[in-house]
Amino acid sequence: MEQLKVIQVRKRKQTKEPVRQPDTYDKVVEKAFWFVVGFSIALMLCCLTFGQTLYI
Repeated sequence: MEQLKVIQVRKRKQTKEPVRQPDTYDKVVEKAFWFVVGFSIALMLCCLTFGQTLYI
């Protein structure tokens, strides 16, 4: 029977890298993004609704 080799696994040392906090620019970009997404969806729904009423 063959013997199995034992491999030692060392734990990585924890790096004390600070987690980057979102700054005000990131928050403004996120708000603008969601505004554009919401506005696009609302515009599409309005176009569908009013387009249907014009062709009835």
